[in-house]
Amino acid sequence: MNKQTTSVSHNDAAYDLRIGTWLQHLHSDLSKALLEIATEDILLPNGQKAGIYKAEKKAEYNAQPDRSCSSAKKYLNSCSQRDFRLEWDKLISVIKQEINDTCIPLLVAQHKLSVAEQDEILKAASNGHVGAMYWIGSRLRCIKDDNCLLWLSMAHNRGHVGACYEMAAHLASKGNHNEALRCLIVAADGGCDLAYMSIFDFDIFINMSKIKQVSLLENMLDELAATHSSSARYFKGMLMIFQGKETEGGVVLESFSKCPKRKPSKDDIDMVYENQIKVVNSFIEHILADIASGVQPLAAISVRGKQAGFIKFEDYDEIVTAAENIRLSR
Repeated sequence: MNKQTTSVSHNDAAYDLRIGTWLQHLHSDLSKALLEIATEDILLPNGQKAGIYKAEKKAEYNAQPDRSCSSAKKYLNSCSQRDFRLEWDKLISVIKQEINDTCIPLLVAQHKLSVAEQDEILKAASNGHVGAMYWIGSRLRCIKDDNCLLWLSMAHNRGHVGACYEMAAHLASKGNHNEALRCLIVAADGGCDLAYMSIFDFDIFINMSKIKQVSLLENMLDELAATHSSSARYFKGMLMIFQGKETEGGVVLESFSKCPKRKPSKDDIDMVYENQIKVVNSFIEHILADIASGVQPLAAISVRGKQAGFIKFEDYDEIVTAAENIRLSR
């Protein structure tokens, strides 16, 4: 992932989110995604984070006037062997295996976790386990705890596909509609299909109308629209139409419909992607035609959205609750 970020603000706290590229494991099996651990966050046996240790050894190597090791990697291996009795890659591999051996059975457990088991997941999350970060964040969201934003933003920044969508749902439930929309766009732009098929839902525009400081909304959309093929372009066009600038807004929406979503690599283009493009193009085409014929924009969005069957936050929560009930009943 690159270093481009946007900042989410809520209740005097800020959470930076990485943007501008695909999230990890979009086309991976869930079993593979569950194994993801951010190496830089791993706690080494000496109590130091792996990322800090590695950076320190690189700085030490670069500062040596006479480099006995031929490369920074060999110097890192030498230090790791001295400090931990294993070369670096082997050390990291062993620690990751230990974390996953403990954490994965708990994440997929078919029973309510004990306090001790929840503590193990917290330990794994603190050691860089991305699935554990998401598990903690999603559970905190269920009880409407704002601390969920910290864990979900951490999971998102390490590539979790659904974490930012969860942030959007939480912020919407708290009435922070500008930041909810920001998170929804970031999730959709990163490749989260659930988020992408949510941005066109009628309720999103109802929430947009509740944003009192329109300048904040405009600035946020301008910021995100500058990234590659961002969904923010769609909201910019719709906002123009709501402001009475139907001609200008129509031009923006027509431009958006020509490239409504960043195109994945040739090997990753599937029926899901193709169907999304067809549905969105038809949706935009019909909305513009309705508005041109005198239909009010919100009325057009409502009717066409129902026909398309876009996703609501409430729909997602109902599915999650049902799945959790099934899991615990086994």
